[in-house]
Amino acid sequence: MPQREASPGQAGRVLHRRSLAWHLLIRLLPAVLLLAAMDSVVTFVLTRKLNNHSHDRALIDMTRALAHQVVMTPQGPQLDPSWNTTRFLTMDPEERTYFRISVDGQVIAGRADLGPPPAMPEPDETDEEEADAPASLLDRIGKAVPTIYDAVVEELPVRAVALDFSFEDYAVEVAMGETLNTRNRFVDEVLSVLVAGQLLLIVLLGFVIVAAVRSGLESVSKLSDEIESRSIDDLQPIGGEDVPSELTLLIAKTNSLLARVGQAVAAQRRFIGHAAHQLRTPLSGLKLESELMLARPLPDDVRQRAERIKAATDRMIRLGEQLLVLARIEANVRPRDAFTRLDLTELTRESGAQWVPAARHANVDIVLVAPDDPVWVDGDVVLLEQLLGNLVDNAIRYLGRPGQIVLRVIDSPPSLVVEDDGPGIHAEDRARVFDAFYRAKDSLVGGSGLGLAIVKEIAEAHGAHWDLRSRPEFGGTRISLVFPGPRIGADLSRFRHLRDGAVW
Repeated sequence: MPQREASPGQAGRVLHRRSLAWHLLIRLLPAVLLLAAMDSVVTFVLTRKLNNHSHDRALIDMTRALAHQVVMTPQGPQLDPSWNTTRFLTMDPEERTYFRISVDGQVIAGRADLGPPPAMPEPDETDEEEADAPASLLDRIGKAVPTIYDAVVEELPVRAVALDFSFEDYAVEVAMGETLNTRNRFVDEVLSVLVAGQLLLIVLLGFVIVAAVRSGLESVSKLSDEIESRSIDDLQPIGGEDVPSELTLLIAKTNSLLARVGQAVAAQRRFIGHAAHQLRTPLSGLKLESELMLARPLPDDVRQRAERIKAATDRMIRLGEQLLVLARIEANVRPRDAFTRLDLTELTRESGAQWVPAARHANVDIVLVAPDDPVWVDGDVVLLEQLLGNLVDNAIRYLGRPGQIVLRVIDSPPSLVVEDDGPGIHAEDRARVFDAFYRAKDSLVGGSGLGLAIVKEIAEAHGAHWDLRSRPEFGGTRISLVFPGPRIGADLSRFRHLRDGAVW
C-alpha cells in the first residue's frame, strides 16, 4: 500500500547542532561555566581565609596559654618545669606542633629552628608609654599583639604565632607553629565538594534547558507532524492556536503562501474545467455528424474515415469528462466537508450495472461480491461513481479477451476491490500507473492516461489507501481501496455475509 515517506527528523527527534536546545546550550554553557568558575574561586578564597582565621585564632590561644607557663627563677624567666608540653601535640598523626621560648634573644625552651617573625615597625611613643605602665604579667600577655607568619621547620611549612612581652627586666618571646596538613586537607575537601556540586549544577542546568526547550516546542512538533501528515493537495490554512507567539508571524506568512498557491491551482483547474466544458459541445456535434454519416451507405474508404473520426471524438469526449472530474477536486477545498453518508454496496451495485452493456459487448462478465448489510462510508457519490467507472473501464479495455471482472465490497474495514483476470501490469509500471498521462510503453490500448490518476485523486480526497497487485502475486490485476469509515459512529460488523457469484 503506498505510504508517504517519513521525513528523517520524524523517526526520532534528537539533539543536534542546529536545534534550538543545542543553540541555547552553546550560548549559555560558557557563561554558566565562567560564573561557576568565578563562584568556585571566590568560595575557595573565602573558605581558605576563614579556615586560616579559625586555625590562627586557635594557635594564638595556644601560644598565650604557653606564655602563661613562663615563671621567674633565680636564673631568670624559665618554662615551668611542671608544665606538660605533650598537651600541645595534636591528635592528627600527620600534624606536628612546634614551640620556642626566647629570653633576650636566647632560646631557653623548644625548637631553635622555629624562626623568628619578620621585623615589625618600631612602636610609637604612646605604645612605649603603655608598655612602661605598671601591669601584671597576665595583663601584659593578654595585651601582647600576636605576630602571625609563615616559617619552615624540618623542611615542612608551618604557620606560626609569636608573642613579645616584658617580664620584669627581661624581653620574652613565645612562638608556636603548626604544620598545614589539617588546613590544606579541609580546603581540599571543600574544593572537591564545591567542584562536584558545580559540575552537577551544570549538568542539571543543561538537562533543564533541553527539557524546557523541548516542552516549549512541543506544540511546534505537533504542528510539524500535522503538516507532514497532509496530502499534497491539502492547502488549508495551518492552525496556530497552541503555537508560541514567536511563530505566529511565520504561520501567518505560510498560510498566506498556501492561500496564493491554492488560488493558482484553483485557477488552473477552473481553466481546465472551462476548456473541457467548452469542448464538449463541438465534440458532441462532431460525434453526431459522424454517426449520421455512418447510418448511410458510404464507400468503404469514407466509412473507415468516418469510424476513425467517431473513435477519436469518443476519446476526446472521454478525456474532457476526466478533466472535468479533476477540476472538480479543488486543492483549496476539503471535499470531506461536503461528504454524505452512503452505502458502498449499493453504490457499487448501481454504478457497476451501468457498465454491464459495455462489458457484454467485450464478452466480459462483471461479478459483484458484497455483504448483505450496508457498508457505510462518508463520501461524494459523483466522485466515487467516477472512481469505480474508471477502474471498470480500465479493466474492460486492458483485458483484450473474454474474461471476468469482480467487484468486491468488504465491510471491515470498508473496502472496495476491483479484480480482473487479464494480462496484468508489469512491475516497472506499477509505481507510475497512477501518474497523470502515463501509459505503459507496450500498451496497445488507446487512452489518455488519466483513468488511474483520477482514481488516486478521488481516493486521497476520501482519505482512502490504495494497493495494486498483479502477476505473479495475483492472477491478473487487483486494485484495493480501503476507506477510513464514517466519521460519525457506525455499527460495523466484522462478520461478512457475502452473496458470491452475483452476476448481472
